[in-house]
Amino acid sequence: MVVMQNIISFQNTNSILRVFLLFLGLIILSCGSAKVEVKDKDMQEVIFYPAGQKEKILDENGNEVQITNRDPELFQRDSKNSEEVFRVIISSESYKVRQIRKSEFIKRKPDPGGDSIIMEELLKYNKKDFVDDGIISVKLNPKTGKMETINTDRSTRIQQLLKIISNDATRWTLEHKSTEEPTVIKYLISYNVVLLNKTTRDQIKEELKKEVKK
Repeated sequence: MVVMQNIISFQNTNSILRVFLLFLGLIILSCGSAKVEVKDKDMQEVIFYPAGQKEKILDENGNEVQITNRDPELFQRDSKNSEEVFRVIISSESYKVRQIRKSEFIKRKPDPGGDSIIMEELLKYNKKDFVDDGIISVKLNPKTGKMETINTDRSTRIQQLLKIISNDATRWTLEHKSTEEPTVIKYLISYNVVLLNKTTRDQIKEELKKEVKK
């Protein structure tokens, strides 16, 4: 009789344990499903049209691309100035361009070699993480379509970076779609210059020694 009671008690304990494990499993699965849904929601792609949906977007290689929520904020931002044609983000590690309007009239000729030179110029400024911005205004000859004047529409906070983006805008070669007089004779380039903290401990020590000597 005692043995039977022990067997029944053991079976009841097993049943309760199974129910508990089943319930725990359902909770874990429920939580897992919620995470998947959140992840899927976060991965949804949003497409931006800074200058309107009719405008084609071109990258630094002249390829047509889309601007999505995975791109930097500068590329996503609505453009309120009809003269803004190009947006550029430069760091010592990358050179990215988005032409946001007027691609049917004009486009930038790809220049990977020149892009790399501009990237290398930023290496000596990689002492802290910092993003600077500026706008360059370019005027073209109304007959030939070649560059005539390059001015600062908005200066960068770091003066040396203004020289870099001015030189960058100057080196561009433009291709006009019209075989006669160019349609676009003025445009703006919006720049983000991204500095990266690449300073090593030894470099910091050397700079401190130089400061002490002064």
